[in-house]
Amino acid sequence: MKFRRIFLKGRLILLSLLATVLTASAGVEDSCKWVRIEPERLPDMTIARAGHTVFYADGELTVVGGHTSGFKLTSTAEYFREGEWHLVNTVYLHDNGMAVVLDHGRKALIAGGHEKNLGIGQSYEVEMYDRATYSFNGFGCLDKKRALAQGVELDSGRVLIAGNHQGNDGLELFDGRKFFHHVKDVAAWRSVPYVLRMGDGEVIIFGTVWRNGRFEPCDTVDRLKGDPFCVPLLKEWMPMVYDQNSHATASAIGDDAYLVAAWNDDGEVAFIQVMGAHLENASQDGLPTFSLLPTTCPVPTTSRWGRIKFNRTAIVDSLARRAYLMGNDSTNRAYILTVNYDKIPAPLTIYYTEPLPDFGDTTPVLTPDGDLVVTGGITDDNFAPFSTVWLFRLQTTGEGLQALDDGLQVLDFWHFWLWFLLLAVFAAISVILIRLLRRKASIAPSSPETPEAPENPESPDNPKALENPETPENPEIPETPESLDASLFPAICQLMESQHLYLNPNLKVSDVAEALSLHRNAVSACINAERGCTFNQFVNDYRIAHAKQLLRENPDAKIAAVAIESGFSNERSFFRAFKAATDLTPKEWFAQQQEASE
Repeated sequence: MKFRRIFLKGRLILLSLLATVLTASAGVEDSCKWVRIEPERLPDMTIARAGHTVFYADGELTVVGGHTSGFKLTSTAEYFREGEWHLVNTVYLHDNGMAVVLDHGRKALIAGGHEKNLGIGQSYEVEMYDRATYSFNGFGCLDKKRALAQGVELDSGRVLIAGNHQGNDGLELFDGRKFFHHVKDVAAWRSVPYVLRMGDGEVIIFGTVWRNGRFEPCDTVDRLKGDPFCVPLLKEWMPMVYDQNSHATASAIGDDAYLVAAWNDDGEVAFIQVMGAHLENASQDGLPTFSLLPTTCPVPTTSRWGRIKFNRTAIVDSLARRAYLMGNDSTNRAYILTVNYDKIPAPLTIYYTEPLPDFGDTTPVLTPDGDLVVTGGITDDNFAPFSTVWLFRLQTTGEGLQALDDGLQVLDFWHFWLWFLLLAVFAAISVILIRLLRRKASIAPSSPETPEAPENPESPDNPKALENPETPENPEIPETPESLDASLFPAICQLMESQHLYLNPNLKVSDVAEALSLHRNAVSACINAERGCTFNQFVNDYRIAHAKQLLRENPDAKIAAVAIESGFSNERSFFRAFKAATDLTPKEWFAQQQEASE
């Protein structure tokens, strides 16, 4: 029996090693790579601002308008030259206005925005920025008052404009000289829509609609020339919101081909390929196609520090054949998800930083060198924007990433041979143990003079053993809660609380077990013995406590936002867990807390 136990233990150990190697080998190919980078802090802008437009005019980084401290509109612009910011005045106010770069970067059309402080109203006002003289010239008037609109250059300086804040939308055209006129109505009113050229003068318009105080999906796509059409994929996957820093060309992966970042109700993130009707694999009905880009693994939405908030548009570097999606977390770390979209499935890499001071939640722009720059922005307070400017050097980092890829290929080579060696060792030890077992079985009493061996209660030939069989020994699975280490449950709690693991909506018991170098059954048994509940119930208790704290500190927060920030994958599961824990809905609980404090 002793040899049998040794044999079983040997098999378990070797199988575990083999599984580890296979998992690591698979991870090299299929998992997302994580690379830490150090962004460069450029000189601060002269004025702290958010809601501004950002673009490169003839190679110079330029910011226009927006609002500054106190949520007050600013009629200023700045351009970055020779390591310094230079301040100039605009003619009008453009907070959440739009900018379309024209004439190969020598000019920019600036239009619309909020009419008053605090993001109130919309405006007609239009002006042109001349890079040669660093001057703004007010010259015209939009057909509709607009804020949170988008525009795209067609030809000869003409610009198609669409989108508006809270309704009153429609398509209008700037003639390239002075006048704006209405072109056609749209099937859906959208805020900051995607306005993308599709060849032969066609333009498609799609995105989110503003309802009930939030952005909601819309599966209708409008066209400049043709009739609207429906894309069911856009009902399931909502394109991330375009903002004043985004431009129609920023998501282009080629002529009439685009890559659009999107998310669904479960908080998952993916990329939609939009392809013109004339391109390869296009639909037979003459319409652009919308499809999900296959990736080597799902887009990670959590890190070791908590949930990553990806909520901006994808920025494409068509020369490098890469797309970038920026995010951040509650620790003020920045994340840049990188997608090599020319490979199928597309490999993913996440660049991440240490916590950054005054890092604004705003869309970056691509520099002429293929890097990303972030100017100003806010965290969650429109009254306190930043003046900071961060440069993320992705081209030089990309060289390091290539070295990392080469190293991983070498590592994969050694994984193959290590796997082969372990398999050979496993086979050899199995043969040796089997022979030992056979030899022991052959050494039995052969004559009457040999004393009879005492009855072995563990032997399968013993009738008593059959009447009362004992559980075979398994060193990985605890037999009873009493056999557990008394320090295990405090260790589980300390891990959950110090690393905030409960904020990961995909947290599994195996994740906790791996962090503590235990079998998952030991973790489950310990939680059940100490709390009398399952692992999921244990984790949800932490999430509910976190949600309560968020509700106390942010009375005006949306319930959906509280659910996601607390680690729940969606609002429905949050409601169910909260009601099960408190017998109240989140709103009922908050109202009860307010009454108790009065």
